[in-house]
Amino acid sequence: MERPVKDGILYVQHCKFGKRSWRKMRAQLFAASPSGVARMEKFDVRDDGTALEKTSLRRCARRVIRLSDCVSVGPAGTESCPRATAAFYLTTTEKSYVLAAEQRDEWIAQLCQLAFQGAKEMVQSSARTQPSPAVPMEENSLYSSWQDLTEFPVLVVRTDAAARCGLHGHYLLSALPESLTLKDPQSRQSLLTWPYPFLRKFGQDQTIFSIEAGRRSDSGEGTFTFSTPRALELCRAVATAITCQQQGKDAPDP
Repeated sequence: MERPVKDGILYVQHCKFGKRSWRKMRAQLFAASPSGVARMEKFDVRDDGTALEKTSLRRCARRVIRLSDCVSVGPAGTESCPRATAAFYLTTTEKSYVLAAEQRDEWIAQLCQLAFQGAKEMVQSSARTQPSPAVPMEENSLYSSWQDLTEFPVLVVRTDAAARCGLHGHYLLSALPESLTLKDPQSRQSLLTWPYPFLRKFGQDQTIFSIEAGRRSDSGEGTFTFSTPRALELCRAVATAITCQQQGKDAPDP
């Protein structure tokens, strides 16, 4: 029988009609084994907050998050959390979760170890097979890939404009130098483009990023809202791109 590597109480944030609430859950983390994949299993707890017995856990509704689908894990310090807890986010290829726990750092560390250890070992194994370079080199701790800085996994929040364009589920939102572009997360094919001169407004609030598109946009006018734990980074990237484009526009032509 599999034994969880971590077991405890988590709070899961839900957003309904713009109102956020927290639901208490029992969570267990399992490492990959011949019996199953690396995963998080979530169960309901009693109304009084006490944990269910093992036999009850097997009978009650179980929700599974495959850690092989995990994209990123990290602290979410701006969330209003239940008492004595701190928030963190867990983003997978299917969904973004905002969670809270009393031992947040321990949960983050254990999730990262289970979700990314296999990929890290593959990279290290590949590195050992490569010939060492003739020139000694050091790691640049400030390095970030272009995609890390410009591509953000987002979940579409239903609005009239999103429904009209048939948008639902997960996408990639890219803050490119000339425009904001919505891409398919698998093929990375461009689906919608909003040139910055056609954006009337943009902004963020905690894990929500919103834009108001003008009627000259591919999408037509309307408000588009996206859920992402990196909402602040995304908003800053758009603001920086707009500033750079404005400076370029004001500069004299060669």
